[in-house]
Amino acid sequence: MKRLTRYRNRKIPKISNTTNKLDLAAYGCSGLILLALMVLNVLFPVHAMGSSDRRNTGSEHKGNDLSEVTQGILRYQVNGQQFESLPLKTDVRMKVSGWTNRVSVKQTFTNQSSDWINGSYIFPLSSNSAVDQMRLIIGERVIEGDIQPKKQAKATFEKAKAQGKRASLVSQQRANIFTTEVANLGPKETLTVEISYQEKLRYRDGEFSLRFPMTINPRYKPGSSAVDGETVNHKPLNGVTVTSELSQQSYESLSPTLPSSLLSFSPEFLLYPAADDRSEIDYELDDKNSDGVTVNLLVELEAGFNVADINSPYQEIKKVGAGDKWQIALVGQQKANKDFVLTWRAQANESLSPLTAVFTQQGQTHEVVNQQSKEHSNKKSNEHIDNKAKLNQVEYGLVMLTPPAASNQNQFVQRDPNTNDNIRKYHVPRELILVIDTSGSMSGGSLEQAKQAMLYALAGLTSQDKFNVIEFNHATSQLSEQSLVGSSSNIGKANQFVRQLEANGGTEISKALSVSLTHAANQAGNNENEFNRAQEHSTLLRQVIFITDGAVSNEHGLFQQIEAELGDSRLFTVGIGSAPNSYFMERAAMFGRGTYTYIGKTSEVKSKISQLLAKIEKPVSTDIKLTYQDGTVPDYWPAQIPDLYQDEPLLVSYKSPSYNQQNLIVSGYSQGQYWQHQINRNAPKQAAGLDLIWANAQIDAIEATQSRSNLQRVKKQVEALGMKYHLVTSQTSLVAVDKTPVNPMAEFNRNQQVKRHMPGGWKRPQGVLPQTATSSRLNILIGLSLLIIALLHGLWLKGLLPAQRLILPKNNEQGGSYDVI
Repeated sequence: MKRLTRYRNRKIPKISNTTNKLDLAAYGCSGLILLALMVLNVLFPVHAMGSSDRRNTGSEHKGNDLSEVTQGILRYQVNGQQFESLPLKTDVRMKVSGWTNRVSVKQTFTNQSSDWINGSYIFPLSSNSAVDQMRLIIGERVIEGDIQPKKQAKATFEKAKAQGKRASLVSQQRANIFTTEVANLGPKETLTVEISYQEKLRYRDGEFSLRFPMTINPRYKPGSSAVDGETVNHKPLNGVTVTSELSQQSYESLSPTLPSSLLSFSPEFLLYPAADDRSEIDYELDDKNSDGVTVNLLVELEAGFNVADINSPYQEIKKVGAGDKWQIALVGQQKANKDFVLTWRAQANESLSPLTAVFTQQGQTHEVVNQQSKEHSNKKSNEHIDNKAKLNQVEYGLVMLTPPAASNQNQFVQRDPNTNDNIRKYHVPRELILVIDTSGSMSGGSLEQAKQAMLYALAGLTSQDKFNVIEFNHATSQLSEQSLVGSSSNIGKANQFVRQLEANGGTEISKALSVSLTHAANQAGNNENEFNRAQEHSTLLRQVIFITDGAVSNEHGLFQQIEAELGDSRLFTVGIGSAPNSYFMERAAMFGRGTYTYIGKTSEVKSKISQLLAKIEKPVSTDIKLTYQDGTVPDYWPAQIPDLYQDEPLLVSYKSPSYNQQNLIVSGYSQGQYWQHQINRNAPKQAAGLDLIWANAQIDAIEATQSRSNLQRVKKQVEALGMKYHLVTSQTSLVAVDKTPVNPMAEFNRNQQVKRHMPGGWKRPQGVLPQTATSSRLNILIGLSLLIIALLHGLWLKGLLPAQRLILPKNNEQGGSYDVI
């Protein structure tokens, strides 16, 4: 009571009932808003996605920064502000001959304004494309592009731009991402940049295929690589939360920095299809381009054998032809929001002898062309003829390495005497690790396809198998700390785990790779039981199926990690969605000694996952080598031939002196048995552009070995190969300059760009956050919780919290003071 008497004479102002009610209403309303935000954040995911520090686009750009390059065709408004996107028309022509495809991509720019402009755009190409030619077409004039070292080409382009000359520059960002810039496009003028490249086809399960990517899925830039001693949280199983400590090495990515527009989901860079987006963005499309970015595409197919079953699974096509010659075209202009894929097979009665043929080319493509032009201008010079003859002493070839057919097929299939159905007689026990990407870029149809793929893979397990399920975005979680037996109850738990997955956050593939590839080694413990479990795991065939869209920007670091941590595992990548990062997916499978499968729509999930599971259960051919008959080794790429799976041969490029016509010997091991096969070179078929394919494969192999210590040497090697074979690489670019200045006031040009479509099937998130490697939703919850605490603190300061104080009136008639207890 002594403590209370200290306050008996305290005077405080009289509290107005009206003020009290207003304060309570204001604080109560604020509290309800904060509480509602917390509830909405829990119920609706908010995705952590790329952001750009520079927010102005279109005609508002005053610089020439490639970081703001995008692709598309559109004029638009953002929040009432007018922007102009440089109109762009795309025409694609393909000529397929044997196992190769020659592609021409024409991008036609039209300046519909009254100002002089500079334009820029970014576009995807095939991951194995060898870009060797660029033409700048101005009216009737055609200017051939010259190959130059990258920095020199950039300086040449900038000088021409400052001098008011028309110019174009083509450079590489990734093996499958290129940028083009054009300078000094006059009012109402049209300028065309034609880019040509060579690629090899893909042959799998008796089917040839080609792919032409049309848009780029925004890439995620990890905040950092794997961190030493990182803790990974796992989904609770049976109410038990499991954690594991990963001792990870940091893998530095030496991949070139991507343009910031490729790291952003902002509507300033992307064309969203949802109608409700128009509340923010008013799109004013031309009548001819009502679908935004559109593409015309024509394929001339000369297969070399009678063709059947020509199909395009994702676009509508029309085809005309017969036998081995066909013309295939898209039906009208189609929206460029998903990859174009074309497949074809040989007729059932067609001999497969073309598949065992050898395709060759004498000499180099561009040197031969240049020598011919020089000889025409100076017929008296014998030096050029000698050089040409010397060049033609080199032969470039393309051969198909096919694994031997399993001689013991009866081990895998037998006839059920009761039902007369085929049943599996022999099954290889395995530990199957299923990894699924649940990052924000997988939102919509991509995640649904991935979940269906997981469910089909789980359905193929037997009680002899063990398995685990891992999901990742910015964090990694898994079904169980240890791999589980493929029992019905465990598969049921896994199905429930998969069905509840949602897309949210960034794409931290490095963490998922560490859990899936190195977790087997971490299962060995100190006690005897754990040691026995580890021994049991070592006898199982360990296979990792990695399902993702590959939307990352640190590919090189991930390749290093796969190579270092693979161990005895095999990594099989499954590309999901309408525009996956095929460059990462294909090379990750190569480093992981597995295969790459692409699923573009939900209806393909069952058949392709079933084919994949059946394929990886059959014998694998390992330790593949290619030699001449005398045992010497030709110059071939890839130098490290990956494991060959049944019905999935590999096309290998080689370089050989023309005088050496020895047959080639392919050898390897299958189920511990040595085998070899002879490839006859006596009657090769002629093909063009094989030197480009060989050089491009060599460049890929060299860049795969680069590290901080040999980086400069690798750059010089890549530059030398690019210059020799006239290829656009990470160190060389194609530049074309018109000699005649046309714009005396080039410094006042406006810089314009174009937009690209969001990949088909992708859903726009309810919220967009800056790109981060941390949990976006957790950060929001923490922030809202702090705001609520601040609100309660304000109420406490004003004395408005219930039961905060007890107020007693004094026993006098003045009513001006209170006893506060």
